[in-house]
Amino acid sequence: MTRFRVLVADDEAPARAKVKRLLADDARFVLEGEAADGTETLNRVTALRPDLLVLDVQMPGLTGFEVLEALGPEQCPAVIFSTAYDAFAVAAFEAQAVDYLLKPYDAERFGRALDRAHTVLRSGMPETARLHALLAELSDRAPASRPLERLVVKVGEAWVPLRLAEVWRLSSEDKYVRLYTDQGEHLVRQTLRALEERLDPTRFVRVHRGDIVNLDAVARLEPWTHGDGILVLKNGSSVVLSRTWREAFLQRWGLQG
Repeated sequence: MTRFRVLVADDEAPARAKVKRLLADDARFVLEGEAADGTETLNRVTALRPDLLVLDVQMPGLTGFEVLEALGPEQCPAVIFSTAYDAFAVAAFEAQAVDYLLKPYDAERFGRALDRAHTVLRSGMPETARLHALLAELSDRAPASRPLERLVVKVGEAWVPLRLAEVWRLSSEDKYVRLYTDQGEHLVRQTLRALEERLDPTRFVRVHRGDIVNLDAVARLEPWTHGDGILVLKNGSSVVLSRTWREAFLQRWGLQG
């Protein structure tokens, strides 16, 4: 009989111990490893490639949602959420056919979650569409007053959180965005348009069809041609300021167009 490998991610040791104890009673699954925060979860999923992830929603470093977003649906194992969220949020999870455990839960409820996961894993049913839908719904529900503060990037074989305050330029590269920082460059699998909607508008502004800059990184503006300009950044690099976005940039930078 195939035994599916499980990774348990929860910042509370008693919660991880409970899941491990309940898993030990189910011969269909075997514990592959555990993680105590979001960044460790990313690294362990990448290294261990588990079939199933029992994922806490609220963890230090990165939330469970940020873990899934960083992995992307294509690289993510089947997921059982473990959450203390209210019934409204739980209903949203259930509507997308992603199972959940509402803390505190008992052995019977955990067993039902494993039954569902086992059915999905045995059938080979793709989880990608459901995870795409869940992440899109969660993004739509995110409060506009809370802009994105960090992204998760891959450095070598490890995942690390990157504060957006450290990013001075974001450039579009097809379906990816290149992030420029003093420590180097990183690629994230998002479109510039989607990312722009989540950035702090008081800090970041689009200056060209393919570029967004951190206002704090701009050293000076130099004239160019046909109403365009050149933004010289504090690190010495430069970015074209298109006339299309000139007025918006000047207003946010503190000048009038």
